Amino acid sequence: MIYNVSGLLTGNLGDSQQHEIENERLIVGSYSLERINGSVRLTRIDRSVLVNAEVEAVTDNSCSRCLEPATVGVFVTMEEEFSPINAELVGSSGKLSNNHSAGDGDYYDPALIIDERNFVDLTEALGQAILGALPIAPLCKEDCLGICHTCTVNRNIILCSCAKISQDPRWAGLAGLLEKSAESADRQS
Repeated sequence: MIYNVSGLLTGNLGDSQQHEIENERLIVGSYSLERINGSVRLTRIDRSVLVNAEVEAVTDNSCSRCLEPATVGVFVTMEEEFSPINAELVGSSGKLSNNHSAGDGDYYDPALIIDERNFVDLTEALGQAILGALPIAPLCKEDCLGICHTCTVNRNIILCSCAKISQDPRWAGLAGLLEKSAESADRQS
């Protein structure tokens, strides 16, 4: 997902390019993001290029309840501003560097630069946006019953009776209060 933006940088404000992403794959950390599809719009703004991307992606993970494989799909909208290293192309003086002074007011992120050859690489920024949209606790299905904490069977496959039988003795006092409360409510009605 690398795009040449030299025409945008030397063009007029508001000039734009539209690109489609079809069935791309990214590896970000330990995650394999697959079937990435969507659109990217690159727009020339003051001294940089604004990137708007709307993508869908799929990753394979483990269900947080039953530990079976879970396929997780996400939709991400990303908007980032990429600044050129060749700042003189857009009428700015000087070049971006890794050594910005603390008082220059510009935030420098190496993932959000346009390189010397005027290419925008969306790999890192888009990968991070997709990772940020992934659920913390993925599920194989919305109504996953998970693993029984007593007999360790997958309750989606085998229905055990452990949950109905076992009651934590530390909660017995509270269970008694709930029963008394229900009885007194029945008598009042």
